[in-house]
Amino acid sequence: MKKAIAILFFFLLLLPSHSSWAKAKKDMIRLSYFRPIFGHVHRNPSKYSSSLTTISCGHPVKVYKLTPKKGRAVTLFNKVWHYVKVGPYEGYIDKKYLASSKPDCFQDRYPKFFDSLELDLTELYYWGRLYDQYVFGKSRVR
Repeated sequence: MKKAIAILFFFLLLLPSHSSWAKAKKDMIRLSYFRPIFGHVHRNPSKYSSSLTTISCGHPVKVYKLTPKKGRAVTLFNKVWHYVKVGPYEGYIDKKYLASSKPDCFQDRYPKFFDSLELDLTELYYWGRLYDQYVFGKSRVR
């Protein structure tokens, strides 16, 4: 019983800080472009969070700086996630997936081939989830 009360108290302490982010001032700091072929705008700053929408390579993304009523401005969450707006959706994208200039995308180089794939929304969603889970970089194994 004491453990349950302690956990409840902990979450009640977090509530005011979470609501301050909801009331935070949003300032656009730049326009970036999505780099991988498919990906997602996430509800929370985690690659495991639910998806708000699926986007493709070269899609423009507005990156925002959040300034809470008390405290300093934040542009990165968990050191890797940007708060962004894509169309009507506001969420989070990993910074490694954003480019300052429009990237050279596969679907732009080979539009006829890409259109012949006839990918539906479900397939776009799953390809985007795959890119979210994929680990890029060199292996540290010798």
